[in-house]
Amino acid sequence: MKDKKSIIERLRAKITPEYLEKRKQEQIDHKNSLTADWQLGFYVGEDIVHHFLPTLSVEQGTIKVIPVSSEDELEYKRREELWSDKYNRGKNEAKEEWESFQQLRKELEAKYLPNPLQCHLPVLNIRNMDEFKSGLINSLWNSDVCSYELKPENIKIYDEDDLWFTVIELELRNEI
Repeated sequence: MKDKKSIIERLRAKITPEYLEKRKQEQIDHKNSLTADWQLGFYVGEDIVHHFLPTLSVEQGTIKVIPVSSEDELEYKRREELWSDKYNRGKNEAKEEWESFQQLRKELEAKYLPNPLQCHLPVLNIRNMDEFKSGLINSLWNSDVCSYELKPENIKIYDEDDLWFTVIELELRNEI
């Protein structure tokens, strides 16, 4: 118990008024660096996570859950348990099991998830596509449930011919 108290006391000692002011200024600088297109991309990403982004039933991370077969679910659980058991005994020993488990996840994603994922959104007026994609990528990455490629060159954004929708297309990740 004494160790925890000493750690907390050392941390509190570091939180000086100067430190707090420095952190506040960093937050102000960060806020001032955000562009409207970056923020629009971020909030569009949040909308995609909540309304479009699918996850597999073995992971259940979003509202749009895609069921997998009972055979695939059993294999997923088997490999997850193999990895988990070995990992709990020693991190360095579980690399092979982790890679096997991740390979199965990739196979299931390719088998069940839509590719590309097309998200039809109200028409958007994006002025700086690089900033927009940066915000979008940040949001999708932060969700921790995105199985789609998060490189700007792999994200397609276009308006439908009738201009009722802006479509954002995401491709499945290829690598683990």
